[in-house]
Amino acid sequence: MKQYKYNTLKLLLLTTFMSSIISISFSIYAKDKLSAVQVVNKVQDYYEQTHDYTARFVQTSAHKMFPGRYQRAYGNVFFKKGGLMRWEYLRPSNKYFIYNGKTLWIYEPEVPQIFKGTDQTDRLRKALAFLTGDGKIRDFYNVKEGKQRSDFKNGYVVYLYPKKNSPFKRVELYIDKNSFRVARSIVVDHDNNRNRLDFYGSKTNTNLNPALFTFTPPKGVPVLTP
Repeated sequence: MKQYKYNTLKLLLLTTFMSSIISISFSIYAKDKLSAVQVVNKVQDYYEQTHDYTARFVQTSAHKMFPGRYQRAYGNVFFKKGGLMRWEYLRPSNKYFIYNGKTLWIYEPEVPQIFKGTDQTDRLRKALAFLTGDGKIRDFYNVKEGKQRSDFKNGYVVYLYPKKNSPFKRVELYIDKNSFRVARSIVVDHDNNRNRLDFYGSKTNTNLNPALFTFTPPKGVPVLTP
């Protein structure tokens, strides 16, 4: 049961993380409509110029087995160049996803328990390469123009399809047409379950404290490994 829960949380972390690392707001102006590839190139430019990022998020998950039912979570997310990340879930339960560049930590203080994993480090390192200018989004994804939605009429929609085996089928980016801020991303897995992230109040280059991305397990809390 513990191994099953660990694998489930690990997959959630990966899909959530993948949707977020390519869903950071930026401001670039264009006179004409851009192609999907041009939009993604602007995203690439943004990553190469951003040192850190923070925002509030709302996560909405939908499972195909329960049509019309949604699970929502609220919190804050932080990124720093070098592939560092920190997710703070505040509601409905408190938990943390922290990646220090080498190790993944998943801490649930209300249980309490901690999951520690390093087996996915290489995958995350490659996925994060373009955040440091060491890799290109289009090296990892095929890019296509996405379908417009009734609740997002005034913006670009771009779909990214992984070129290699991945726990998700595609990532959908919803980009504000005037500011080019990526306001929303949706990760769709191979079973067509959807994990949506909406970002609010984003800030960049605020010189985030590196201590945000370190984690020391509290005494007495069990640490589970793969």
